[in-house]
Amino acid sequence: MKNNNQKILEQTLTRRFFFLSFLKTLVVGGISWRFFDLQIIENQKYKKLSNQNQFNYFIIPPERGRILDRKMRLLAGNMDSFSLVLNWSESLDVKALIYKISQIIYIDKKDLDRFYSSLNEKKNNNPKEILITRNLSQRDVSKLAVRNVEFPEITFSMSKKRVYPQGKIVGHITGYTGVFSKLDKLDSNVVTVPGLDVGKRGLEKFFDNELRGKFGRKRNEVTSRGHVIDTRIYQQTSSGEDVQVSLDMSLQAFAMQRLEMGNYNLTSIQNKVIKKQIEVNENISYIDNNFVYTNQANKIVNPHSGSVIVMDVENGELLCCVSSPGFNPNMFSNGISDNEWSVLKNNTRSPLLNRSMSGVYPPGSTIKMAVALAALESGIINYKTKFSCTGVKEFGTSNFHCWAKNGHGSLNLMQAIEQSCDVFFYELGLKVGIDKIAVMMKKLGLGQYYNIETDEKTKGVVPNIKWKLQRDGVNWTYGETLNASIGQGYILTTPLQLVTMVSRIANSKYAINPSLIKNNNNKEFNNLDINQEHLNFIKKSMEEVVLGKKGTAKKYKIGSKKVEMAGKTGTVQVVRITEEEREKGLIKNEDRPWKKRDHALFVGYAPISKPKYAISVVVEHGGSGSSVAAPIARDVFKNLFKI
Repeated sequence: MKNNNQKILEQTLTRRFFFLSFLKTLVVGGISWRFFDLQIIENQKYKKLSNQNQFNYFIIPPERGRILDRKMRLLAGNMDSFSLVLNWSESLDVKALIYKISQIIYIDKKDLDRFYSSLNEKKNNNPKEILITRNLSQRDVSKLAVRNVEFPEITFSMSKKRVYPQGKIVGHITGYTGVFSKLDKLDSNVVTVPGLDVGKRGLEKFFDNELRGKFGRKRNEVTSRGHVIDTRIYQQTSSGEDVQVSLDMSLQAFAMQRLEMGNYNLTSIQNKVIKKQIEVNENISYIDNNFVYTNQANKIVNPHSGSVIVMDVENGELLCCVSSPGFNPNMFSNGISDNEWSVLKNNTRSPLLNRSMSGVYPPGSTIKMAVALAALESGIINYKTKFSCTGVKEFGTSNFHCWAKNGHGSLNLMQAIEQSCDVFFYELGLKVGIDKIAVMMKKLGLGQYYNIETDEKTKGVVPNIKWKLQRDGVNWTYGETLNASIGQGYILTTPLQLVTMVSRIANSKYAINPSLIKNNNNKEFNNLDINQEHLNFIKKSMEEVVLGKKGTAKKYKIGSKKVEMAGKTGTVQVVRITEEEREKGLIKNEDRPWKKRDHALFVGYAPISKPKYAISVVVEHGGSGSSVAAPIARDVFKNLFKI
């Protein structure tokens, strides 16, 4: 019985063993067949699907460095901003997608044009991220985010938007950034970065490499429909360097306001007379919501245009560099509209022009120190040499007038500078000659470029006999020397050159060059190579302009025992005055059309005892250098020295 049961058990186990073995063989066979199917039969199918998942490599733009003033106040910085980015693929109907998105949020035409331009460039390469638009509002982000299922091909990119908290006060100096374009000369790999900001103007452009920082790198794995399924950053970004400039924003802001006011009044719009003017003129530009500028006749006027520059005479650092009217660089970082651009471009006051560095003006009587130094260095005259002024210099068939109709009488050189006698300098110019005058002007920094940290530079014009012959093919005339001797005619200078000229005179030892960077260690100045005694005499003459009884700026002393300024006034004729007009009586400057009014200039330095700062003031079509430009210089110095 036992053996019988044992046999039955063995038979049962044997059947189970064979069943399990068969089952195992079946499973293993099935798996093997599947492997065979995947590896051999369907290999091409899955290889094709796998290939449609691609790895795209991108450069990550770093956070841009800041621009700071000499006291670490922010001039240019960054704030968080959202950009809308497309993960492009060949199978995508881009136009339909963009149309759907534009029904939800507004996309500027310029952004769309840039997007389609980038799209056409990318089609010949691997699929890339392409910027659609940037600076999205939180509301726009929310609108798209709640419908993200409809738009799997788009993503939001967190970036940094450039901001300029000081606005127009320093817009010409900071410049601005904008989205990279074909016109920008950068490394080729930068092109793939969506929405990359690069410097377009000013310090932003000059220091673009330093401010930009080092790029990071990432890898995206995307499906054939553009879905990003994995992102890996394998190289971190490194923020750009900060740039500290020499400007003092407190002084910059004060100088701009003081320049724009000039000799005007600040009047409340609640004034009854002003209210009536506002009602009939909707195009009035307000200073703010409560005040406007008015002239002596209580008429609303535009702010004055021009430049104010203050320079350290020891190291060349610029403490303020004002150009008015200015522009707000935030307009560009936000993406300037066609209408905004048109308003800026077509404005008759040219707010995009950096007058401090690119504006050119005849220097007028501010050039008389250079003419005097040329004469002294040549040994043609001495300090006691005198000429008589009757109010006019007759030369050939022409009359060359002095600003003082009845003349100044007999004067020596110091008196001629103090009273700004034109006839004295006509006589002096004829004796010295234009070539020697030109050499001295260049020694003092006129007619040349400086190695200053900006992309906007103008050389101006310092004429001589050779220059005239090469340009016009005719000889220089004595009449042209007479005009040049009082800073009229062909001579053109920038406000930056004028302040450099005065800085070199005030320093008296070195040919100081201007700089916008604080503590620039690369400053090496050549010797000025002008007789020290002659320079001291010129400085004493400039003191008399302000402190002398007959000085042209005698009304505008600083009035402090510790600090007083020396200087030179200048009034530049924009339109030639005919003899007939003189006989009829000259029209007052303020009664002429704005563009036909004289320019007002002043150059100077302070303190007199130990010069530290130089200044140049140019008020376009402002009138008299004595009554308009000189008081601006005085007030800027008072602000600088806390008087």
